[in-house]
Amino acid sequence: MLMRRASARTHTASGRFVCALALLTMVSCAVPEPRAPDAPPAPAEPADPVLVAAPISGARQSEASELVARAQSALDAGDAEEALRLAGRVIEEMPAAGVSGRALLIRARAAIEAGEPVTAEEAADRYLTLVPSDHPRVPELRVLRAEAVAEEPDEALLRLAALPRMSDVELADRIVSLSRSVVTLVSDATLETALDTAADDADARPVLEARAAALALDAEDRTASDALARAALAHGASGPDALLAEAVLAGELPEGYVASREVTLAAVFPLEGAPALAAFSSLVLEGIEVAAMTAGDDLEVTLEVMDDGGDPDRTAELIAQLEVAGVGGVVGFLQELALDVAADARSGELPLMSPTARVSGAASGRGVYSLEGVDSIGLHDLARYAASQGYQRVAFIESTSPLSTEEGDLFERELRRFGIPTVGRFRYQEGLTFFEPQLRSARDSLRTAEIAALGLTEDDTLRVETLEPVAVFVPVPPEDVELLAPQITHFGLDTLAIDVLGTTGWSDPEMLRRVDTRHTNRVVASAPIGAGTDSPGYQRFREAFEEHFQRTLVSPVPAVGYDAALLLIEAFRRGARSPDQVRAALEGLEDIEGATGVFSVIDGRVVRRTRVVRIQSGTMNPIPTG
Repeated sequence: MLMRRASARTHTASGRFVCALALLTMVSCAVPEPRAPDAPPAPAEPADPVLVAAPISGARQSEASELVARAQSALDAGDAEEALRLAGRVIEEMPAAGVSGRALLIRARAAIEAGEPVTAEEAADRYLTLVPSDHPRVPELRVLRAEAVAEEPDEALLRLAALPRMSDVELADRIVSLSRSVVTLVSDATLETALDTAADDADARPVLEARAAALALDAEDRTASDALARAALAHGASGPDALLAEAVLAGELPEGYVASREVTLAAVFPLEGAPALAAFSSLVLEGIEVAAMTAGDDLEVTLEVMDDGGDPDRTAELIAQLEVAGVGGVVGFLQELALDVAADARSGELPLMSPTARVSGAASGRGVYSLEGVDSIGLHDLARYAASQGYQRVAFIESTSPLSTEEGDLFERELRRFGIPTVGRFRYQEGLTFFEPQLRSARDSLRTAEIAALGLTEDDTLRVETLEPVAVFVPVPPEDVELLAPQITHFGLDTLAIDVLGTTGWSDPEMLRRVDTRHTNRVVASAPIGAGTDSPGYQRFREAFEEHFQRTLVSPVPAVGYDAALLLIEAFRRGARSPDQVRAALEGLEDIEGATGVFSVIDGRVVRRTRVVRIQSGTMNPIPTG
C-alpha cells in the first residue's frame, strides 16, 4: 500500500517593538535597523466541519484542541498508531468540539499510514458527507479513498481514474504513483473501464494508456498499441510511463518488463446437487483451484466459484451474470446437457471448458471445449495400424451418442484412405447393458461368408489361421467397455480371430483394473501419452496440490479439473482478453503438458496426444505405427 502523510506546517509569529510613553518621563524607544519585509503568511487551513452540532463546555473544547494537536504531532513524527488513538478519543468522546472534523481528517491520514484501510475509508467517507463537493479538502479525501483500497487493485484503479486533474502537485504525484502500482495487477476489463472513465487530462490517464499500449503490443495488435502509446505521450506520460510508451512505438517492450496481468476464471458446478455428483464436483474443483493458484508470476488468476445445484435454469442464469461481469472463461459442466445449456445461455461467445462432458465437434460450437472430445489423432494412427495388419474388413459396434457416432465416421474415412472396407456399423442405445444383437451382427458381417466359402462351421476354431485378418472397432467410453468386453468373449469373437480395435475408453486405467484381463488381452487401442500417475505432468500437479492443500493427493479426479483450467490459463498467458482472442489463443495451443495428458487444440477441439497400444495383462504396450 502506498503510504503518504501530509507535510507539517510551521507557523512563526513576527516580533514587534513597542515604545512606551511614561506619564511624567519620556523614555526613548530604540528603533530597529531596517530589514526585509516578512515572507508572505502561509495560506489559511480550510475550515473543517464539526461532527455533531451540540453544546460543549470550554474545558472540553480545550481538551479536544490539545488532543488534536498531539495527534497531529504524533502523525508528523511517524507514530500513526498514537495519532489514531488520540484522534479517536476526540471523535468518540467530543464530537461537538470545533476540532472534531480535524480529528476525523487526521484519523483518515493516520489509518493509511497504519495500514488500516477500512478505518481510512470510513473516516474519509464520513468527512465527505459533512462538506460540500467544492470544499478544499475533497480532492485529498478522494485520493485517500483510492489509497485505502490499494490492496484491491481493480477498485483502486477505477477510483483513481475517476479523479480529475489535481492542482496540488503532491496529490497528483500520489495518484500517478498508486496508478503505476496497481495497473499491472488489474483485469483487462477493469483497465478498459478505467480508460473509458478517465478524463483526457486526468493524472492517471497516461499511466493507463501506457499499460494498455504494452498489453496491445504483447497481443501483437500494433494498430492499437501505437495509438495508445501516442495518446499516453500526448497526455503527459513521464518517467517509466513515457519510457514504456516510447518502447511500444519502437515495437519492443523494455528489458525486464513483465506483462503481469490479473484475469478472472469462473467455475460452475453442482456443489449442492445430487450427493455423488456434488462430491465429484468438489474434487474437480480442487484441481481447478490448484491451476489458478500456480498460474505463475506473470498472471494472477482470481477464481470465482458458482453453484448451479444441477439446475439448468440456474446454470443459464449464472452464465449470463458471468458474461456481464467480464470473466475470462468458465470451467465446469460435467455432463453434455449442462454444457449445452451453458453454451445456449451466452449472448456472445464466452469460452466454456468442460473436464468430462463427452461432446462431438458438431455439438460443441464456437468457444465451447471439452477434454473428452473426438480423438482425431489417435484414430488416424489406429487406421494406419489396421492397414499395417492387412485387415480385409472392419465392422463397428458403437453407441448412439454423438461422440461415438462421430468417432465412427472419422475412423471410417481414415480406413477408406487405406482401402479397408467397413462392412457394418451396429449401434446400441446409450444405457444398454446387453449387446448380443450388435455382437452377432458384427461377427456375421465379418465371418459368415468366409466360413461358408471354406466349409467351416461357426464353432470350427481349428483352422482360424486360414481366415482373413479382420477386426471390430468399438469406440465407446470406459463404463461401456466394462460391460461389452466380457460379452465379446462370451459370443466368441476372439475364437474366430476377430481382433478388437478401440479408442481411449479401452485404455482407461480404472477400467482395466476392474475388468478381468482375459477380456481385454490383445485389444489394440489408442492411449493418451503422459496420462499415468508416473508422468512428469502428473508429478508436477501432485506436488502443487499437496503444497497448496497441505495433504496427500489420494484421488485422480482433481487432475481433470486442473487440466481443464490449465488450458484456459495458457490462453490468458498468451495475452488473450476478449472471447475472440481467447479462442484464437486456444487454437494456437500445442503440446500443453497437463496432469492427464499432453493437449493441443485442433479445429476448435481439445485433442490429447495419443499412441497405439496393445493391452496385455492390464498393461499397455506401445505399437509403432510409422
